Amino acid sequence: MPPEERYEVHIVGFANDVARARVLEQLGLLENLQREPECFVVASCRFRDEAEQEQQRWRRLGAHVRIVAPASPSPAEPLGKETPPRSLARATLRALAIGSLAGVAAWWLGERAMPRGVWKLPGKVDASGSLSHRASPDRTSDPPVWATTIPNDIHSDEAARLNNEGVAAAERKEWMAAAKHLRAALRLAPAATGIQRNLQQVLLGWGVDALRSGDVGTAVDRLEEARRLGPDAQVFLWLGYAFQQQGDLGKAQAAWEAGLEQFPEQPDLLLALGELWEQRDQREKALDYFSRARAAGIDGPELQRKMERLGRELDAEWEYLLTRSARFDVRHPESEPSRTIEFVLANFEAAYDHLLQLLGVGPTPPISVVLYPKEQFHAVTQSPDWAGGVFSGRIQLPVGGLNEGNRLQLQRVARHELAHALVSEWSRRRAPAWLQEGMAMWCEDDHPGERSDWALSRRSADPSIRLADLPASFALLGPVEAEAAYASSYLAVLHLAEHYGPRKLLELLRASAQQDFSTAFRETFGQDLKDFAEAF
Repeated sequence: MPPEERYEVHIVGFANDVARARVLEQLGLLENLQREPECFVVASCRFRDEAEQEQQRWRRLGAHVRIVAPASPSPAEPLGKETPPRSLARATLRALAIGSLAGVAAWWLGERAMPRGVWKLPGKVDASGSLSHRASPDRTSDPPVWATTIPNDIHSDEAARLNNEGVAAAERKEWMAAAKHLRAALRLAPAATGIQRNLQQVLLGWGVDALRSGDVGTAVDRLEEARRLGPDAQVFLWLGYAFQQQGDLGKAQAAWEAGLEQFPEQPDLLLALGELWEQRDQREKALDYFSRARAAGIDGPELQRKMERLGRELDAEWEYLLTRSARFDVRHPESEPSRTIEFVLANFEAAYDHLLQLLGVGPTPPISVVLYPKEQFHAVTQSPDWAGGVFSGRIQLPVGGLNEGNRLQLQRVARHELAHALVSEWSRRRAPAWLQEGMAMWCEDDHPGERSDWALSRRSADPSIRLADLPASFALLGPVEAEAAYASSYLAVLHLAEHYGPRKLLELLRASAQQDFSTAFRETFGQDLKDFAEAF
């Protein structure tokens, strides 16, 4: 009888030294441990829900925990050999401890994780915002490997002809015709797995191209049909992205988790779930999935920086308190006076009302706000000295010295960061930097356009800074260049608001969530983005 498969609960790291001591004490190892192992196996459970309960128990103590699903022994190892659990501790702690390494390639999605025949959305948003969803893997030019030889005992000549016509159409990316031929072939030869695989690959390619062009409904329909043809990691991945583009994070999560049940260590699925949990402000879960994705083969400076940032935030906020209002969840040090928290909340509520008056909408509550001591803020966020706040899916602020004397400054910062939250939500994080920062500055104003003279003078001070050439983050710029970049962005948004109205700005955000930004801009304003950008 084969051994019973069980879910193992592994501790792979700690939030901080206090958490480490607490966990080791609970394990009875604190006094006697001579050399700390890379990974602790703290539980072995028959059922997944039992393992998840154990996982939550140790997380409450400050451990970084992962669940290892049952797996068959590796064919390279003798049966019965006890294999030590795969440890993520060294990789995770190294990622949290060191900075970016010179010469490391860009965030790489290994070919091992991407079988041939997968059509993938672009993974980076450039300064124009013209590329697609930032969490998506890079597109590959590798063609699919089509099955053109079908065993004689499971097909008719007509099925073979239809299959080959479908493959020919697919190679021309004529998805509708290809699917029509292959569906007909599969009806004639339902046991022909080669035809079934060809049809699934066509539906996958059709779905991804539809998603890229903004036709999310068609993408979901085609990818759902592809999923019914059998388990495929890339189908699960792109179906989740399609649901995410629809704004249904619950269905996106379900698709990716269903994929992981079939492919437990598939790196792109792990990465997608890490992004999802980060978006939901579940940072421990996000770090856990990113660690697993890294161990499964995805690596590079972008992922490393993300893990380092999450590690810094978890360490800094380990003993923070949570204060809630109707619209905001505010995390803050226990030592922060209650009057400071009330002061911050009052100003954020006023800033939210300002957005409602200006645009008629605000970001969906609850909005996460994190307050740091001033000296800790820049260490945690790695923001430049001139930054008064950061939006990274949640609003991060320094609170040192806040009082009635700087109320106006706080109101401007609150309006700015809430505008970032709104732009991120409505565009699904696909708006270019100039639109993000320009709208954030425009929303700061008590009276729209009140800083146009300032912006014109700053832009004139550095005419080399042009809208079309701005980087994805202004934090990469020095103080003078950053000021000119903000000025150009502000003037561009001010022009759009004055000539087309605030509602058109919201239409642009909505449109950019569904299609490439250049197309969204042209359809919203009736002019070419490149021509518009030349003026700023």
